Amino acid sequence: MSLEREIAGSDGSLLHRRMQRVRAFMGRHPLFLLLYRALVILLGFLCILAGIIMLVTPGPGWLFIFMGMSLWGTEFHWAHRLNLWARAKVLATWRSFEAARHRRNRRKTAQRWAKRSNHSHYCPSGCHYRISKPGR
Repeated sequence: MSLEREIAGSDGSLLHRRMQRVRAFMGRHPLFLLLYRALVILLGFLCILAGIIMLVTPGPGWLFIFMGMSLWGTEFHWAHRLNLWARAKVLATWRSFEAARHRRNRRKTAQRWAKRSNHSHYCPSGCHYRISKPGR
């Protein structure tokens, strides 16, 4: 489950801590805060727009949409809540995909095992199960 580990580790990363310090500095200077908010809104909008374009053209569209929503999530509470909801849905989908893949692989292994004439041990390559025909 490396996806879950990566998501969990991103909240306390070095970049996240630096951005909190920059945000605290901006909070003490009204002009910088206004410029910062305008820049965040503009970059978030551009990321979301690029992501929407990349949905119909080659490129990582959903990644850019989530990046734009994450940027907006630093300024807008509704965007942060939407991002948390989307993260939960992505993780749930990922877990169900992994579980289905695991079930499919176990089913294939069981089918291969059932076809074997020698059931005393399992050999993935199948080299021990070749039956030589008489006369060869």
